[in-house]
Amino acid sequence: MTEYKQLSPNLAVRPQVKPAEIGELAAQGFKGIINARPDDEEPGQPKSAELEAEARRHGLAYTHIPVVPGQASAEDGQRFAEALRQCDGKVVSFCRSGARAAGLWEMAGKPQ
Repeated sequence: MTEYKQLSPNLAVRPQVKPAEIGELAAQGFKGIINARPDDEEPGQPKSAELEAEARRHGLAYTHIPVVPGQASAEDGQRFAEALRQCDGKVVSFCRSGARAAGLWEMAGKPQ
């Protein structure tokens, strides 16, 4: 499984999550996933609906905030903060590299 970077006690960021990894994330104690990638950003990327179905199957909350690289808005940051508030526990957020996910956390005010 891909490594992640812990940004706060309740948030880790990482590159693309694959559907087969979601059960392992749940087993590691994550309670939610925030997807910062638009669908079809690159060939072979899992669709958000597929990831959401797998997350729900494992009891994880799932939020999709599709951000085109370099085009995150204040509203995207607010949606990210709200998704973190709604999760009761650790959250993993991802994009292609993890950078957009970390940027959304910064835009949200770096909530713990």
